[in-house]
Amino acid sequence: MPKKIIKPKAKRSPKKIQEFVTESDYAKEPSKSFISSPKNIIFAVAAILLILVVYNKVFKSGTSTDNLKNKVIPEAINKIIGNSNIKLKEVNNLRDVSGVYEFDLTLDSGNNQTPKYTSYITKDGKIIFQSGMKIDSLAQTQNSTPEEGGKKLTCSDLNKSDAPKLTAFVVSNCPYGLQMQRVLNKAITEQAALQNNIEVKYIGAITNGKITSMHGDSEAQENLKQICIREEQKDKYWNYLSCYMKEGKTDDCLKETLVNIPNLDACVNDVNRGLKYAQTDFDLATKFSIGASPTLLLNDTQVVSEYDFGGRVPNAIKELVCCSFNNKADYCQTDLSKDAVTASYSLTDAAANTSNTSAANCGN
Repeated sequence: MPKKIIKPKAKRSPKKIQEFVTESDYAKEPSKSFISSPKNIIFAVAAILLILVVYNKVFKSGTSTDNLKNKVIPEAINKIIGNSNIKLKEVNNLRDVSGVYEFDLTLDSGNNQTPKYTSYITKDGKIIFQSGMKIDSLAQTQNSTPEEGGKKLTCSDLNKSDAPKLTAFVVSNCPYGLQMQRVLNKAITEQAALQNNIEVKYIGAITNGKITSMHGDSEAQENLKQICIREEQKDKYWNYLSCYMKEGKTDDCLKETLVNIPNLDACVNDVNRGLKYAQTDFDLATKFSIGASPTLLLNDTQVVSEYDFGGRVPNAIKELVCCSFNNKADYCQTDLSKDAVTASYSLTDAAANTSNTSAANCGN
């Protein structure tokens, strides 16, 4: 039987192997790089910039605007007020103004009174300004001289008189105007002779035969009542204020302090009495560019600050009066209290915390 001849398998040439690999399903083309497209590069850069802007605005600035509005500002305002009878109603319109945030603040003072204020806070939430004054709108007061600008006053700087008169300009529902009235009342309580040297006047205007005030008609009418009591029932004035500053209950306080209500109503409704008295107050305030409650005026010639003499406390009031005597009264040798008193309506005088000594006011 003839032998079967087995032929060896032919070897594939390198060329064939290369063709085999190239045509194989397992061979893939290399994927294109993300950065190979100019559009992708532009998109990536824009995304990074957006992230940096958001980070800088929300995190690097220290706190978000929502956090400021809903947490930081309410907590700060409640500490400043220091009075459980006054509630923060709302914080609105937080806006970027001249490198800080400006916001609208509404309080609930009870008795259907909701005074509104404009305040400021730094963007990091570290410093709050209860009020502000635009530098380009400042008016030079008539009592000022170039040398006095920004200078802290001392006793020797005050105008002298045989019978000094310290006038506090306020509006009746301003928390800080009430605070000043409380300080004055406390000073008089501690040293009765000061009553001869201290008075309260009011800020406002008369428009079309009607009295107006910065916090609305309710405040304007209360201002007018207090002016009439001051002018025509002087012996009732401080007693009435002592009652009113507790809860702002006008009718109850009129009865409690035995104010002659028919006479008061007649004064309020007589343009030659109530409005005439009020206009005298407003004219003096205008003369010295006084628009903030409270503001102190000494001897009808010189705007002064209680903070140059110890703060918004009774002893500072005594110091201001005594420093303006030609010959100091005997009581000037005795210190009055230096404890802070609370702002706004309160059944007690004592401040809940020392923040009430800050130079806060209503208005500009």
